[in-house]
Amino acid sequence: MDARSRRSRESLRHAVLELAGAMPVADVTVSAICAAAGVTRDTFYRHAESPVQLLADALSAEIDSAMEILPQTDAIGDGERALLEHIRRRASVYRGAMQPLLAAPVRSNLEASIRSGLLLWAELHSEIVPPVFADDPSAMRIAVAYAAAGTVGAIEEWLRSDDDDIDRAVRLILAASPEWWLR
Repeated sequence: MDARSRRSRESLRHAVLELAGAMPVADVTVSAICAAAGVTRDTFYRHAESPVQLLADALSAEIDSAMEILPQTDAIGDGERALLEHIRRRASVYRGAMQPLLAAPVRSNLEASIRSGLLLWAELHSEIVPPVFADDPSAMRIAVAYAAAGTVGAIEEWLRSDDDDIDRAVRLILAASPEWWLR
């Protein structure tokens, strides 16, 4: 991607995050994003198909950045904490994307980011993976899908509660997780 396109993408992401932090994402328009980003509608549609998709992509980029901690840590809770710190920092955006569940693109990208993190964790710590999953890639994908979807559901409940205690949320999510992830 060339420098101009990167600048446009970053301007659009910044604009949608600002607007979605101030109002429900369903009320954010392409026109408002373009005005805030200083770009044309044509530029918008070169980068996104809708405001909610642009928002999902912007949040995913931030999550990916937060998850860079995984290779440097020995506890999965550190990754969970980094994810929840991102979500708390963007709580108004995530709450504005709930109706009552997260908007589909936001939820899907969040779940995909968690799946990637869990697969990386299992790869980095292969000794924790039970043989039933280690010897069967399909079974491992099922375990990861289950854990990721459950984590997203827990995050939605945490957002609904207005509780900003990250340590408590991490403890509860990990307590609900299969023990082998925590070894």
